Amino acid sequence: MPWPDFTELTFGYAYLRELERRHATGGSFPLAPDFISQNEEAEKGYDVEVTLDGATPLFIQFKRSFVLTRSNAKEVLDGTYDGPQVFRMHLHKRGAYRQHKALQRLEADGHDVQYVTSQIYAQRQFQDAFAQKRIVSSASAHFLPSEIVLPDDVDDHHVSFKAEDAHGYVYSGEARQFTRKLINFDAWASRVRDRRRSYKENLQALERAVEVMSLDMPRQIPFARATSGEAIRLQPTIRGPVGPLLRGKPIEQQASILAYLTLDAQLVFVRDV
Repeated sequence: MPWPDFTELTFGYAYLRELERRHATGGSFPLAPDFISQNEEAEKGYDVEVTLDGATPLFIQFKRSFVLTRSNAKEVLDGTYDGPQVFRMHLHKRGAYRQHKALQRLEADGHDVQYVTSQIYAQRQFQDAFAQKRIVSSASAHFLPSEIVLPDDVDDHHVSFKAEDAHGYVYSGEARQFTRKLINFDAWASRVRDRRRSYKENLQALERAVEVMSLDMPRQIPFARATSGEAIRLQPTIRGPVGPLLRGKPIEQQASILAYLTLDAQLVFVRDV
């Protein structure tokens, strides 16, 4: 069962760069690694209102699919597919699929959350797609976490699919079919366009996202004294090792940092699709 001839990091980088150059304001957007490493974004003074107004905040977790090229693959032998090439996207099992459940929880709160995985195999295919700016449109498959319903959180599960096929399959002991909402680039672009929000709406949505992603983190409830001497309860703050990373940061940076640290996901702001 071979891996593609490129790494997950290379695939994710190519996807983000194409997304940035073709579908972001001014050909660039702030990324989670930039925020975490303090890549002088504040000093460069990016315009957060321009970045967020009319954009769709998109939380992406990248995957790299196994490629099944032989007719003795389980998906072919059991009759799910009539032959290769079939792709398998595996999910993180750690913590009883904690990460998958967290992505589903964020999506259920109204945010746009997607798995993005490769649907090509050879290095030459990857290079051609990158050169022709087709990483997003043809080299990638998109799935919503809500589409992938696991029968349990104990066994190993993966998603099997073919490029631009109307259905995918959750596999463990047996195949469970589901309908794909993001079957191709047109479906993906339509969803992104339909979910664009104003600057104010995006700020409010990101505040909710921060709350959802930090639900399981310890909180501290600070108090202040009013001039009358009465204690005033302030907004709870996150404690632990993540707290200092968030302290004093604007909400879009907090959301980006939490996505990266808790969901292994990138937060991008997409428009112009």
